[in-house]
Amino acid sequence: MNLIIYPKLNIFLKIIGYKEGFHQLNSRFVQAIGEVYDEMQISSSSRFMLMGDFGCEMQDNLIYKAKCAMEDFLSARGKETKGLQSLKIEVQKVIPKGAGLGGGSGNAGAFLRGVNAFLELGLSDVELIHIAQEVGADVSFFASGVKSANVSGRGECIEPFIESPLKYDIYTPPISCDTAKVYQSYKDSIKSQKCHYSKPTTQWFTLTSKDLLHLSHLREELNDLFLSATLLYPALKDIALDLGEGWYFSGSGSSFFRIRA
Repeated sequence: MNLIIYPKLNIFLKIIGYKEGFHQLNSRFVQAIGEVYDEMQISSSSRFMLMGDFGCEMQDNLIYKAKCAMEDFLSARGKETKGLQSLKIEVQKVIPKGAGLGGGSGNAGAFLRGVNAFLELGLSDVELIHIAQEVGADVSFFASGVKSANVSGRGECIEPFIESPLKYDIYTPPISCDTAKVYQSYKDSIKSQKCHYSKPTTQWFTLTSKDLLHLSHLREELNDLFLSATLLYPALKDIALDLGEGWYFSGSGSSFFRIRA
């Protein structure tokens, strides 16, 4: 089985609070269908094998964590897990790391959907999203299989949004942003009262992604993490100035995107 995994873009990203150890979000996630994507091959093997240029140990890989979470879910319901031990997963990585494009989360979400089909497990989308919640915040979006969604909670609440897909240009500078550090920088700014949590922006959930991007040319108005990212990685501010208006910031960075003309 061959799978194509496209990057994720945050059309907007507002942080509305902090609860039980996690920042609470309002956001629009979209798949950026285009020339940049990862490829995953799922096949049978005598043992579990995970192959690809991931830059981390297997136990730290989100695909491996997704496999473990799926095993736990099936075992808790008295279902067979042997098939998960006999898979060969090969990934050709193209989506850059630390870029705010959800590369690792996309791999994990695609694994859940792909293995569900490959092993004929019969899990529903709701069940796949439930498993994804145990793996990582953005994994739920990819596990849902939708192309555009309003996202809330810590990223686990997925509401599909029906809209015409847009083409995007993506620019990823040679800077790898550490998501945890960017969120910590934002949290520190809240504590020092240099900024405040955003008010819920659920009215934005009714607008198309194109209309959302036309709301403001200011990246910090659409993405609460932009200024925190520039504090940690000052070069991002110069890059944003060089790119000019119409380029927006995705996730915790470092990628910028715009609607393709």
